[in-house]
Amino acid sequence: MDRIFQGLIQLVVYVWRLGWTGLTALGSGQWLRVEAIVTADPVRIEGVGGIVVEFPYSYRFEGELYTGLHEEPCLFSESEFMERFAKGIRFVVRVKPSAPEISLVRQRDQAAGVLKEFDRIDERNRRDVASS
Repeated sequence: MDRIFQGLIQLVVYVWRLGWTGLTALGSGQWLRVEAIVTADPVRIEGVGGIVVEFPYSYRFEGELYTGLHEEPCLFSESEFMERFAKGIRFVVRVKPSAPEISLVRQRDQAAGVLKEFDRIDERNRRDVASS
């Protein structure tokens, strides 16, 4: 019976974390997408609400360097998430233009096509600089 109760508590806390994350992200779809990089390997944290994986990252906005910390609740398997966001991995964050120190990771922004678009923009910028 204790296991069932503990499992129920973990599920409730997990759902609460997902809801809070969703509320925090409201309006962020209009924020700018910026390339970020994971600066250290993810850490697995076990607590009352189950497992959370967190990783630090950095990004540049208008030439300035910023850092962030993402926490991802994982109900079942955290290993895939930890591999996906290992140290050195490039990914996309949303940055609040009026407060660029505020950023967040949205899972739907992590499609491979988004990073390929950044690569195309970088290549175009390099060509523009070289030709001037």
